[in-house]
This record gives sequence, structure tokens and C-alpha cells, in this order.
Amino acid sequence: MAVSAEAPKIRRLDGGATIRYGWDVTKANLSLIIVLMIVAALATGIPSGIAESLEQPAPGLAVLFRLASSILSIVVGIGALRISLRLHDGQQVALRDLFAVDWSTFWRYGVATLLYSLVVAVGLVLFVIPGIILAVRYLLFGYFVVEKGARPVEALAQSSAATEGVRWDIFIFILALLLLNILGALLLLIGLLITVPISYLAAARVYRTLTSSPA
Repeated sequence: MAVSAEAPKIRRLDGGATIRYGWDVTKANLSLIIVLMIVAALATGIPSGIAESLEQPAPGLAVLFRLASSILSIVVGIGALRISLRLHDGQQVALRDLFAVDWSTFWRYGVATLLYSLVVAVGLVLFVIPGIILAVRYLLFGYFVVEKGARPVEALAQSSAATEGVRWDIFIFILALLLLNILGALLLLIGLLITVPISYLAAARVYRTLTSSPA
């Protein structure tokens, strides 16, 4: 059974407290989280590795394995968001939750991710700062797709509404997570087994806080 750490009482978005909360929940569920991380890495990494090995001798097969890797990446991404919310809320989590995705959510999340990437990319081309602003503004789109069943454009709009007034705090929060994961990568990549779950759980806390849902 998942064990949730007690959530801090936050009046505004306190990035430091939110990341500490992610660490507390990660510690409380460490064994489960490490297993989930390893399985997720294998599920997406193995097809990608096979595709690389087939690039020269069988390019057609390589394309199929790359497609499989992309599909699994979307599935695992959805599963990771759902699991982070369940752990945050103190609910039970099992390995099968990583792959328990319905096709409606799959397509909505996939299209929403593509839209988010395109919007941010265009913004970055336009003198960088617009891209950063848009990345912050629409950061939480995935949670609205996964939990609320929002359509792609709706999810972006709902994220925009939820982040209104705290976007500077979210920007600082994102920078802190970036630095945390760089540190995790420098630790022979093993540190990412801890820093990535902390990031997901902290982001889930941000989503819960900004949508006024009970923790």
C-alpha cells in the first residue's frame, strides 16, 4: 500500500516546500518507485535500443521499433502522471498502473503533448522568452487530460487558468527541478531514479494546490 507523507499547508506556491514534499513521498514509497522507474526505463529503452541496432541492416524494422518506443513513451507518461497523483493522495499503487491507459486518454494526451511542444517551440524561436512563458503557462496540461479527461485544447486552457498569478513561482520551481535532475544525471544517472520521481510528485502537488483539490 502506498504511504503518503503529510502535505504542507501552502497559501502560495512554495517551490522549496513542494519539492521537499515530493522527497517525503518518494522516501515513503522508495522500493515501489524504484521498481516503477526501472520498468518504465526498460519499456521505452529496449525498443529504442533495438531500433538503433537495426538502423543499417533493417531500416524498415527500425521504424517499427521506434514507433513502438514512441507509443510506450506516451503510455508510460500517462501512467507516471496517474501514479504521481495516486501517491500524492495516499492511494494504493501497483505496477500495472503504469500501463493502464485507455485509448481515448492515449490520443488526447499524445495530441496535447504535440500541441504543447509546438507552442513552446514557436515561442522559443520568437526570442526565447515567449517560449519560456508558454512552457510555464501550459505546464500542467497533462494532469487535466489524465485526471479530468480534458481534450487537448481544453487541457491547455485549463492549465493556463490554473497557473494564473503564480507563473513566476512556477518558473522558479521548474528551474529548481532542472537543477535537481542535472545533479541526478551527474551521479552516474542513478540519481535520476530518485530525482525524477521527486519531480513528478512535486508537480502533482502543484497541480493539486492550484486546482484546490484536497490532498
